[in-house]
Parts: sequence; structure tokens; C-alpha cells
Amino acid sequence: MTPTPLSSVRTARPRTILAVAALLAVGIAVVSGIKAIDVGGAAAALTHARPELLVAAMGLYLLSQTASGLMWGVCQGAGDVRIAMPTTLGLHWIARASCELLPAGLGEALRVAAVRRHPDGARAGTWRIAGALTGSKVIDGVVTAVVVLVIALATPLPGAAAGLRWTALAGVGAFAAAGVAWRLGRGRLPVRLAPARMRRVSARLAEGAGVLSDPAGARLAGLLALLSVLLRIACLAVLLGALGIAPQAAPLAFAAIVLAGVVPGAPGGVGAREVVLLPALALAHGVPGADALAFSMAVQAIALTTSLVAGGVALLWLGPSLARGRRAAGEPVPDLEQVPAVAVATRA
Repeated sequence: MTPTPLSSVRTARPRTILAVAALLAVGIAVVSGIKAIDVGGAAAALTHARPELLVAAMGLYLLSQTASGLMWGVCQGAGDVRIAMPTTLGLHWIARASCELLPAGLGEALRVAAVRRHPDGARAGTWRIAGALTGSKVIDGVVTAVVVLVIALATPLPGAAAGLRWTALAGVGAFAAAGVAWRLGRGRLPVRLAPARMRRVSARLAEGAGVLSDPAGARLAGLLALLSVLLRIACLAVLLGALGIAPQAAPLAFAAIVLAGVVPGAPGGVGAREVVLLPALALAHGVPGADALAFSMAVQAIALTTSLVAGGVALLWLGPSLARGRRAAGEPVPDLEQVPAVAVATRA
């Protein structure tokens, strides 16, 4: 086993310090805000929620994340990561459950590891899997940023969410610039500027992110991402109705939750979400702090419960094949060092 280079250890420390500082800042803000909120009132609002609407919200969340999993499957297929769609959905739900339990997006790292452990994923290789995930994140990010931008332009956002329209606009611009650069470079790093190993990694990543250069695949993935977003907003509307809050606040709540997700923090976005969501609902729709906190808690509970149940079922189903790992593949697993140094061209 090759030891970790000292340079990578040194570069990790500033990021760790920034992440800890962000977590502390969010924690201080949350504690300060909750002091002014009737937590008992929030608990009472949850106990009086309409159970049939809570079940409906869980169903809509299930459909939303299923559409997101289908989008990821389309991106994997375009990137030559050949895994059956039902299996892809199972892996997606395992990753979603991990994201609800692990902080700072570590669940997405587990997603790559889970696909790598599957026999079909092992044949694709880690970098191609990561490339397919990158392609899906780019498409999902563009669609989400456009939806948030429309919401921000159509609805005056108050308080901590006031700058959301500029954040969304900057996000769309960044994704557009990255897409243009990808198209011009065909997914490759400049050959003369990158070392040989980096060129091989870039080639594998570009192969995995083939959906970005596949117009038909990108359109299908974009439509599935949009469907997922619309179902998510519908889920929030039903959840607001279950708590006796105007469902019309759902687009604003979605935009605020997206903004809060920019800040890395606790599992499921707990903490950062409350900092943005509570004042936005209070200032824009006059929602009392206790009811807004109850809604935020319900959002977390719906996502956590649904993800854990679906992820648990998927783990029971796929667990044996993941445990067998590479041995079930029946052929050698491609390794980065086995790839010729000249293999830098991507698929057409």
C-alpha cells in the first residue's frame, strides 16, 4: 500500500480549518436564533400535523429522488458505466441514506465506492464512475440553479435569502463557462500542461462524463433533473399544508434550502437550513418562528425517514453483490497504471 504523500496532507489542513470554522459559524447562528424561538411551540405544531399529508409528502420525496436516480443512471450509461437501471436506483438510495447520515457530502464518496464494489461498476473503473457522477452533478446543478434563479427573480427574497438571485445567476454562469470549456477541450486537460498520470486520469473522467458531450443524453438527464426539482417543490408544498402553512411558500422554501446547501455542514443540511429558511418564511409569508422551525424539522424528518427505509431495502437487496465485489466480475479490473500513456482521447 502506497503511503499518502506529504503534500496532500499539507493541503488538506487549510480545508479542514475552513470546514470547522464554517460549522462553528453555522452552529453559533443556529443557537442564537433558536433562543428566540418557542421550541415547544414547534413540537406542538408537529404533533398537530395532518398525517395523511405527511405520508403524501414522503411519497413525493420518494418520487423526486427516484427521478434523480434515473437521471444519474442516464449519465452513467452515457459514460459507459453499464449497470442495470434497477441496480442503479438501489445504489442511489443507499447513497441518499448515507448523505442523510454523513456530513459534508461524504455520502457521495460512498456512492462512488458502492458502484466500484458492484461487479459491473468494477469493470468501468473508479475514474469513469467519478466522471459519470460529475456529469450528473453538473446537469443537476444547472437545472437547479435555473429554477432557483426563476424563483428569485419572480419572488422578492427577504433577509438572509436576499442575495440568492445573484448566487443562482453566478452558479448558472459558472456552469455555462465550465460547459463551454469542456466542449472546446472535449473533456481533456491541455496535453502539454498536464503530467502523464493526470492526462490518464483526465481521459477516464472525460469518458465517464460523456453525457456532457451527448446532446440526446444531456436533454434526457436535464428533463429528469427538472422533474425531480418540481416533485421536490410539490413535496414541500404538501408538507407546508400539513402544518397549516400556505403552500404558496414552497418555491421560496426550496430556494432557501438550496442556498443553505451551499454551506457544508451537518448531515442533511441541519443548521445551515434553519439560518436561511426561518427568516425567509417569516419575512416573506409571516410564518411564526415556531411553525417555520417545525417545517424545517419536518423536511429533515421526511428526507431521513424515506431515505433510510428505501436505502435499507436497497442494501438488503444489493448487499450480497456488493460484498462479493470484484470477485463476481469474472475478469481483471482495469487499473490506472495498466492504461497506456497514449490513451488520452475520449469517446466521440
